Amino acid sequence: MKLKIFSFFALAVGFTALASCDTDTEAIEVQKPLTYDEQYYKDLRDYKKTDHEICYVYYQNWRPLEGVSGYKDPASWGERFRGLPDSIDIVNTWLGIPTKEEHPVAYADMKYCQEKLGTRFVMHADASHYRHTVPVLDEELNPVMKLDADGKQVYDESGKPVADTIFLADNVNEDNLKYYARNAVKQVVDAEMDGMDWDYEGWSSDRLLVVIKECYKYFGPEGKWPEKLIIIDYFNSSPSSSMNPYCDYLIKQAYSGQGAGAAFVSGWDTKKQVMCEAIHQNPNGGQVENYARWQKGNKGGAGGFSIRFNYNQDRLGVPYGALRRAIQIMNPAMKK
Repeated sequence: MKLKIFSFFALAVGFTALASCDTDTEAIEVQKPLTYDEQYYKDLRDYKKTDHEICYVYYQNWRPLEGVSGYKDPASWGERFRGLPDSIDIVNTWLGIPTKEEHPVAYADMKYCQEKLGTRFVMHADASHYRHTVPVLDEELNPVMKLDADGKQVYDESGKPVADTIFLADNVNEDNLKYYARNAVKQVVDAEMDGMDWDYEGWSSDRLLVVIKECYKYFGPEGKWPEKLIIIDYFNSSPSSSMNPYCDYLIKQAYSGQGAGAAFVSGWDTKKQVMCEAIHQNPNGGQVENYARWQKGNKGGAGGFSIRFNYNQDRLGVPYGALRRAIQIMNPAMKK
């Protein structure tokens, strides 16, 4: 009875307010994120530094569609890095790099997640074709200037010296592959990201190995940025285990909708191998929760590609519910 009386009272107050209000438009914040104290965020950052099965995701909703210029300033938390589950470990930004100049909202969100939540962000690097024009960088990642046939500096029409570039497809040799690797390293460092994920779908393992070993000079334990990640993802053909010593994670595109599934690659450390479901094919989560249960404690983790669909299409109606449940399966929350 108390609940009913309160409900009728609230309704009466509501109608009274409506009758007396004006017609001016007023912005209403429909979605209010939960807030926590600083101890929560410290515990979260500490947790992500522990040895545990990670949640790895590919997320592209932070930016406009391919081919659309400008940047997003979205109202929905389903289009914000800050709207992702706090316990996600690594985010692959997939369609680009959220720079301060081109994507200020996404960049600010990324910095918040890195610093407050301990979430790491990696650039998606291509190893599926060779149609890339890249700058020639020396070992210090400085541009090498372009010289003419007589060995003299080339200048543009404004009198500015021109940096040299290569079109990788013209000559896929070891030197050019190293330039390609250095360019990826420089992009990660300049964008203040946490590493790169090489999308292995077309190259030979021998050529990718050259790139990975070059990146390892900078991001490996002896490199200038040892904390940054080197990751490879694959779908059909898996990369050679010769790259295992140089990589932090190997991501399997375990897309159940395309007949793939959870499986280890022989020769690779199982604790580095992560199984990712195709959420765009299974918006309710597909097999991601089963992947979390599979080989529990013996794998690198689980996650999903194109996870934006699970934000509002989860089978239980929870934003990113399948991912949240997968994280809990791999790393149950401590009860105090």
